[in-house]
Amino acid sequence: MKIIRGAIFLIAVVAVLCTLLSAQDESAPKKPLASRSVANTQMPPPPQPAPEMTKLIKMLAGSWTVIENAPPTPMFPNGAHGKGTAKLWAGPGGLSLLENYHSSGVMGSSFSGFGTFWWDAKAQAYRGIWCDSITPDGCDASSKLQWDGETLTGMMESDMNGQKVFTKFTYANWTPSSFVMTMSGGPDPNSLKEMMTFTYTKTSGMGAPGAGGKPAQQGQ
Repeated sequence: MKIIRGAIFLIAVVAVLCTLLSAQDESAPKKPLASRSVANTQMPPPPQPAPEMTKLIKMLAGSWTVIENAPPTPMFPNGAHGKGTAKLWAGPGGLSLLENYHSSGVMGSSFSGFGTFWWDAKAQAYRGIWCDSITPDGCDASSKLQWDGETLTGMMESDMNGQKVFTKFTYANWTPSSFVMTMSGGPDPNSLKEMMTFTYTKTSGMGAPGAGGKPAQQGQ
Protein backbone atom coordinates (compact mmCIF):
# COMPACT_ATOMS: atom_id res chain seq x y z
CA MET A 1 0.00 0.00 0.00
CA LYS A 2 2.85 2.34 0.83
CA ILE A 3 4.37 1.66 -2.60
CA ILE A 4 1.04 2.34 -4.32
CA ARG A 5 0.49 5.53 -2.35
CA GLY A 6 4.10 6.56 -3.14
CA ALA A 7 3.58 5.88 -6.85
CA ILE A 8 0.34 7.86 -6.85
CA PHE A 9 2.05 10.74 -5.07
CA LEU A 10 4.93 10.67 -7.57
CA ILE A 11 2.51 10.69 -10.51
CA ALA A 12 0.67 13.63 -9.00
CA VAL A 13 3.91 15.59 -8.53
CA VAL A 14 4.96 14.91 -12.16
CA ALA A 15 1.51 16.04 -13.41
CA VAL A 16 1.78 19.28 -11.43
CA LEU A 17 5.28 19.94 -12.80
CA CYS A 18 4.11 19.30 -16.37
CA THR A 19 1.21 21.69 -15.87
CA LEU A 20 3.56 24.40 -14.56
CA LEU A 21 6.02 23.91 -17.44
CA SER A 22 3.20 24.02 -19.98
CA ALA A 23 1.88 27.28 -18.50
CA GLN A 24 5.38 28.78 -18.70
CA ASP A 25 5.70 27.78 -22.36
CA GLU A 26 2.35 29.39 -23.20
CA SER A 27 3.27 32.62 -21.42
CA ALA A 28 6.68 32.83 -23.12
CA PRO A 29 6.89 35.16 -26.10
CA LYS A 30 6.34 33.44 -29.40
CA LYS A 31 9.31 33.22 -31.71
CA PRO A 32 8.63 34.73 -35.12
CA LEU A 33 8.26 32.28 -37.94
CA ALA A 34 11.16 32.13 -40.29
CA SER A 35 10.51 34.34 -43.29
CA ARG A 36 12.38 35.05 -46.48
CA SER A 37 14.55 38.11 -46.16
CA VAL A 38 13.55 41.06 -48.32
CA ALA A 39 17.20 41.43 -49.21
CA ASN A 40 17.16 37.94 -50.73
CA THR A 41 14.15 38.70 -52.93
CA GLN A 42 15.44 39.33 -56.43
CA MET A 43 13.68 41.92 -58.56
CA PRO A 44 13.45 41.02 -62.24
CA PRO A 45 15.91 42.95 -64.42
CA PRO A 46 14.51 46.02 -66.18
CA PRO A 47 13.38 45.44 -69.77
CA GLN A 48 15.82 46.37 -72.49
CA PRO A 49 14.78 48.42 -75.53
CA ALA A 50 14.18 46.38 -78.67
CA PRO A 51 16.65 47.04 -81.51
CA GLU A 52 13.78 48.53 -83.51
CA MET A 53 13.11 51.06 -80.73
CA THR A 54 16.78 51.95 -80.46
CA LYS A 55 16.87 52.54 -84.22
CA LEU A 56 13.81 54.80 -84.17
CA ILE A 57 15.26 56.92 -81.36
CA LYS A 58 18.59 57.18 -83.17
CA MET A 59 16.88 58.33 -86.37
CA LEU A 60 14.40 60.80 -84.88
CA ALA A 61 15.60 62.07 -81.49
CA GLY A 62 16.61 65.72 -81.54
CA SER A 63 15.40 69.30 -81.85
CA TRP A 64 14.17 70.17 -85.33
CA THR A 65 12.88 73.07 -87.37
CA VAL A 66 10.06 72.04 -89.71
CA ILE A 67 8.93 73.51 -93.04
CA GLU A 68 5.35 72.56 -93.97
CA ASN A 69 4.17 72.55 -97.59
CA ALA A 70 0.74 71.65 -98.95
CA PRO A 71 0.16 71.25 -102.71
CA PRO A 72 -2.90 72.83 -104.35
CA THR A 73 -6.02 70.92 -103.27
CA PRO A 74 -9.71 71.76 -102.84
CA MET A 75 -8.83 72.69 -99.27
CA PHE A 76 -5.84 74.82 -100.36
CA PRO A 77 -6.48 75.96 -103.97
CA ASN A 78 -3.20 77.90 -104.05
CA GLY A 79 -1.27 75.53 -101.86
CA ALA A 80 -0.13 76.48 -98.35
CA HIS A 81 3.05 76.89 -96.35
CA GLY A 82 3.91 76.88 -92.69
CA LYS A 83 6.78 76.47 -90.28
CA GLY A 84 7.22 74.91 -86.89
CA THR A 85 9.46 73.19 -84.38
CA ALA A 86 9.62 69.63 -83.14
CA LYS A 87 11.38 68.00 -80.21
CA LEU A 88 11.72 64.24 -80.04
CA TRP A 89 13.41 62.35 -77.22
CA ALA A 90 13.70 58.89 -75.70
CA GLY A 91 11.03 57.97 -73.17
CA PRO A 92 11.67 56.21 -69.83
CA GLY A 93 14.21 53.42 -70.16
CA GLY A 94 14.54 54.07 -73.89
CA LEU A 95 11.36 52.03 -74.43
CA SER A 96 9.44 54.75 -76.24
CA LEU A 97 9.86 57.94 -78.27
CA LEU A 98 8.10 61.19 -77.36
CA GLU A 99 7.38 64.12 -79.67
CA ASN A 100 6.31 67.69 -78.93
CA TYR A 101 5.28 69.68 -82.03
CA HIS A 102 4.27 73.33 -82.59
CA SER A 103 3.63 75.17 -85.87
CA SER A 104 1.76 78.01 -87.53
CA GLY A 105 0.52 78.27 -91.10
CA VAL A 106 -0.89 75.26 -92.91
CA MET A 107 -2.90 73.76 -90.04
CA GLY A 108 -4.00 77.04 -88.53
CA SER A 109 -2.51 80.07 -86.87
CA SER A 110 -1.37 77.92 -83.95
CA PHE A 111 -1.11 74.13 -83.95
CA SER A 112 0.19 71.94 -81.11
CA GLY A 113 0.62 68.20 -80.95
CA PHE A 114 2.16 65.57 -78.67
CA GLY A 115 2.84 61.92 -79.45
CA THR A 116 4.23 58.75 -77.89
CA PHE A 117 5.52 55.85 -79.98
CA TRP A 118 6.69 52.39 -78.92
CA TRP A 119 7.61 49.01 -80.42
CA ASP A 120 4.94 46.30 -80.34
CA ALA A 121 6.85 43.02 -80.61
CA LYS A 122 3.71 40.93 -81.16
CA ALA A 123 2.53 43.08 -84.05
CA GLN A 124 6.11 43.62 -85.30
CA ALA A 125 5.26 47.30 -85.75
CA TYR A 126 5.48 50.64 -83.99
CA ARG A 127 2.34 51.77 -82.21
CA GLY A 128 1.56 55.35 -81.35
CA ILE A 129 -0.89 57.70 -79.74
CA TRP A 130 -1.12 61.26 -81.06
CA CYS A 131 -2.95 64.16 -79.40
CA ASP A 132 -3.28 67.61 -80.97
CA SER A 133 -5.28 70.81 -81.06
CA ILE A 134 -7.41 69.93 -84.11
CA THR A 135 -8.34 66.25 -83.62
CA PRO A 136 -12.06 66.23 -82.65
CA ASP A 137 -11.65 63.58 -79.94
CA GLY A 138 -8.35 65.02 -78.75
CA CYS A 139 -6.22 61.92 -79.44
CA ASP A 140 -5.89 59.07 -81.92
CA ALA A 141 -4.26 55.71 -81.19
CA SER A 142 -4.87 53.88 -84.48
CA SER A 143 -1.47 54.47 -86.09
CA LYS A 144 0.93 51.62 -86.92
CA LEU A 145 4.35 52.15 -88.50
CA GLN A 146 6.84 49.74 -90.06
CA TRP A 147 10.17 49.92 -91.85
CA ASP A 148 10.27 49.14 -95.56
CA GLY A 149 14.00 49.14 -96.13
CA GLU A 150 15.09 52.61 -94.97
CA THR A 151 11.61 54.09 -95.44
CA LEU A 152 9.33 54.27 -92.44
CA THR A 153 5.65 54.10 -93.34
CA GLY A 154 2.52 54.25 -91.23
CA MET A 155 -1.24 54.29 -91.63
CA MET A 156 -3.87 55.91 -89.45
CA GLU A 157 -7.64 55.40 -89.72
CA SER A 158 -10.02 58.05 -88.42
CA ASP A 159 -13.50 59.53 -88.89
CA MET A 160 -14.10 62.99 -90.31
CA ASN A 161 -17.66 64.35 -90.48
CA GLY A 162 -19.00 60.81 -90.27
CA GLN A 163 -16.78 59.52 -93.11
CA LYS A 164 -13.84 57.15 -92.75
CA VAL A 165 -10.48 58.71 -93.68
CA PHE A 166 -7.14 56.97 -94.11
CA THR A 167 -3.91 58.89 -93.60
CA LYS A 168 -0.52 57.52 -94.63
CA PHE A 169 2.77 58.81 -93.24
CA THR A 170 6.06 58.23 -95.06
CA TYR A 171 9.44 59.11 -93.54
CA ALA A 172 12.26 59.13 -96.09
CA ASN A 173 15.17 61.10 -97.61
CA TRP A 174 17.29 60.57 -94.52
CA THR A 175 20.51 62.54 -94.02
CA PRO A 176 22.52 63.02 -90.79
CA SER A 177 20.67 66.29 -90.20
CA SER A 178 17.32 66.04 -92.01
CA PHE A 179 14.45 63.90 -93.25
CA VAL A 180 11.11 64.42 -95.00
CA MET A 181 7.75 63.21 -93.76
CA THR A 182 4.98 63.05 -96.39
CA MET A 183 1.34 62.81 -95.40
CA SER A 184 -1.23 61.40 -97.87
CA GLY A 185 -4.94 60.89 -97.34
CA GLY A 186 -8.11 59.50 -98.88
CA PRO A 187 -11.30 57.48 -98.32
CA ASP A 188 -9.45 54.16 -98.67
CA PRO A 189 -5.81 52.98 -98.65
CA ASN A 190 -5.79 52.54 -102.45
CA SER A 191 -6.81 56.08 -103.37
CA LEU A 192 -4.51 58.28 -101.32
CA LYS A 193 -3.38 61.72 -102.48
CA GLU A 194 -0.50 63.76 -101.16
CA MET A 195 -1.72 66.29 -98.62
CA MET A 196 1.40 67.77 -97.04
CA THR A 197 5.15 67.42 -96.73
CA PHE A 198 7.14 68.22 -93.60
CA THR A 199 10.88 68.84 -94.01
CA TYR A 200 12.71 68.36 -90.71
CA THR A 201 16.14 69.96 -90.23
CA LYS A 202 18.02 69.17 -87.02
CA THR A 203 19.16 72.00 -84.75
CA SER A 204 20.57 69.82 -81.93
CA GLY A 205 20.72 66.23 -80.69
CA MET A 206 18.60 65.13 -77.77
CA GLY A 207 18.75 62.17 -75.42
CA ALA A 208 16.56 60.95 -72.57
CA PRO A 209 14.78 63.49 -70.37
CA GLY A 210 16.93 65.04 -67.67
CA ALA A 211 16.01 66.56 -64.31
CA GLY A 212 12.55 68.02 -64.14
CA GLY A 213 11.38 66.02 -67.15
CA LYS A 214 13.13 68.34 -69.61
CA PRO A 215 15.07 66.84 -72.52
CA ALA A 216 18.79 66.53 -71.80
CA GLN A 217 20.83 68.00 -74.62
CA GLN A 218 23.56 65.95 -76.22
CA GLY A 219 26.11 66.66 -78.86
CA GLN A 220 25.42 65.56 -82.40
